[in-house]
Amino acid sequence: MQVVTSIFSYIIDMGASVMMPIILTILGLIMGAKFGEALRAGMTFGVGFIGLNAVIGIMSTTISSVGQALVENLNFPLTSFDVGWAAGSAIAWSTEAVPFIFLAVIVTNIVMIMLGWTKTMDVDIWNYWHVLFSASAILLVCGNTPLAWAFAIGQAVIMMAIIFIVADWTQADCVEVFGLDGISLPHIQSMCNCIVTYPLDRLIGMIPGIKDINWTSEGIAEKLGLLGEPMIMGFVIGGFLSALAEFTTPGVNVGSAIQQIFIVGMNVAAVLVLIPRMVALLMEGLMPISEFTQTFLEKRFPGKELYIGLDAAVATGHPFVIALALLAIPIIYIEAIVLPWNTVLPLADLAALVFYVECAVLPNKGNLFRGLIETIVMCAIYLTFSSYAAEVMTGLAGSAGLQIPEGAAQITSIALGAQWITWFPFMLAKLVCL
Repeated sequence: MQVVTSIFSYIIDMGASVMMPIILTILGLIMGAKFGEALRAGMTFGVGFIGLNAVIGIMSTTISSVGQALVENLNFPLTSFDVGWAAGSAIAWSTEAVPFIFLAVIVTNIVMIMLGWTKTMDVDIWNYWHVLFSASAILLVCGNTPLAWAFAIGQAVIMMAIIFIVADWTQADCVEVFGLDGISLPHIQSMCNCIVTYPLDRLIGMIPGIKDINWTSEGIAEKLGLLGEPMIMGFVIGGFLSALAEFTTPGVNVGSAIQQIFIVGMNVAAVLVLIPRMVALLMEGLMPISEFTQTFLEKRFPGKELYIGLDAAVATGHPFVIALALLAIPIIYIEAIVLPWNTVLPLADLAALVFYVECAVLPNKGNLFRGLIETIVMCAIYLTFSSYAAEVMTGLAGSAGLQIPEGAAQITSIALGAQWITWFPFMLAKLVCL
């Protein structure tokens, strides 16, 4: 068992930017591509992924300091530090559950495809960590017992089965909104939230007057002119957030504050320009694999349609996804302060909000007004469940050698709140174990 776990850990430790190109290259070869074509496609995806992470890193560094300053200046102590999704994935991929959950998810996907229950062929194995984390949480509270293992593996199968179905259900909108032909997004943290936003969008569409408000990209660009461009929008939003942080600081130095406003504004502007270009590289690598896969399936399964299941990163370049993610930053901080049960100080995962707001773009086809309402609801859910997850993540942190930041009672991640459906099996397992 230790050998198997070590092999998995060795592969996973290279990160998605190495692991995914290997997977895509192998997949391309299986689908009939020449080695050079498959390798070029896989490496192009990897380069785009590295570039996307670098840009998100800029966003994280820039926004985290601004967000922390806002909370400190408001003198509102929050005891659970958001250390980011990367910490959660490191914990998830380092536990003894890895080989069992990994194989269970793959078998589930294959069986569902064979039975016609899903069209999504999930190659995004990196994000299996979502159900790996919940499995590890179950084993933490229930111990290494047959019942605990049954819960851990069973919840992984059920959660991934649900997300495969959701990925199928939203695929047509992914094509219309994001232009992802032949691609679905079986990414729990992004797409499970559609379970909430689609009904909510339908409800908004029934309210007289409200249902007719439609802030589209074309309409906003026409009304705002230069301000409607992503680069300028990023500068304005980033500068505004920085100004709010700087000028709420006691004894602020006006000259230094103005410098920071321009620095933050330019960094956010750069992010809004660079993310779509990095996503374009991802798509450049994915499209040949998608085409070979489609040809392969048409030959061997006439009339059977399959989608390639990928990380939601491929949709983060949509301008309204980026705009909503930026607007979600003040929203999530306001809610962090006013929600009486919240203990989370949002920090590292602020940059990951581009993933978590995709669900608020799809149902309304990019209507920013409805997207804002849906984002407000979803941010409350993220904070609620990440507060709940704090005790569990802090308990599991030792296995990954993570340190609790000074001044924090616990650590957590907004990402764990975004995968809120995975906490229901945990709650049930905890109840049974007790």
